[in-house]
Amino acid sequence: MLYSTVHRREHPAAGGSGHPLNSLGPHECVKFLEYQLYVPNQIPGLDELTDPRLFATHAPFVSLPGSVPASGCKVVYVCRDPKDALVSQWSFVNKYRARDGMEPLSVKTAAGFFCDGATLSGPHWDHVLRYWRAHLAQPERVLFLRYEEMSQDPAACVRKLAEFIGRPFAMEEEEEAGAVDASSTSARSTT
Repeated sequence: MLYSTVHRREHPAAGGSGHPLNSLGPHECVKFLEYQLYVPNQIPGLDELTDPRLFATHAPFVSLPGSVPASGCKVVYVCRDPKDALVSQWSFVNKYRARDGMEPLSVKTAAGFFCDGATLSGPHWDHVLRYWRAHLAQPERVLFLRYEEMSQDPAACVRKLAEFIGRPFAMEEEEEAGAVDASSTSARSTT
């Protein structure tokens, strides 16, 4: 959703030919800091990337470098219903366990890890609450979205996101090109 919104002038229709999301997964367009950019023994040249630089992370707010809250960057946090977050995490972990020839985790074991905070992102409620508090303290710098709202009304969330990043949709874009629908369609097709 963010990628399509930011790059809507270069790639006007999310479903149009040549749009990167037609051939790449969303995390090939927006890289994960901890998995794809800062992998062992690699320091990426972030200054070499074109503006605006978009990154994804599952890191807790407290684990972000001090330069993130101190800089002018903006943070978009997507919160998901805890039950759905658990199921998503469980499926993700089991996919990699299967790939590595390991037994799958039971839902009960995964739920225990989730409730105890023994996951990559730490305790779920701490994770959500810290981003929520950051949003309340600096709403101009931290946008807090709910996954369920994004699924129910993607166009409204795209408009909110575009306003937040300082790239609101012009009335002409909404009427003529359907840019809001194109950006929200890419969100539905990649989640």
